[in-house]
Amino acid sequence: MGSWILAALCLGYGLAFVRVQKGRRLLGLIKGSTATGAACYLLGWLQVFFAFPSHACPDFLEMRPTVHVDPYEDSVFPLQATCYWDNGEQKELVSSWINPLLFTCMAATLTGCLVMLAALTYRRYRQEHTR
Repeated sequence: MGSWILAALCLGYGLAFVRVQKGRRLLGLIKGSTATGAACYLLGWLQVFFAFPSHACPDFLEMRPTVHVDPYEDSVFPLQATCYWDNGEQKELVSSWINPLLFTCMAATLTGCLVMLAALTYRRYRQEHTR
């Protein structure tokens, strides 16, 4: 499930929210990163929610000895849906780029918010002390 076209579409969706205006570049980055992360999480959540183990993880009845699905694990944070078979094989049903892009967007949003908070605090401090 490693379609990089969907990753490019998620990034393109986030770039639609970035408006480069003088003095508002950081805000555009925060909006774009948040939109990209939200789209990425929604896409990954849909992959977890619609990963039906009976169809995505079939038993290998034609193999001798027969290989059955052992456990099926899924979680929504971090996004994960994995099938495990008796013979030790495993299959990840969520695209490999979802979690790295999601955590990168979260880090960019958090960093942008902290920088914006520091800049606003500095401006207020300067205004109060220059009077």
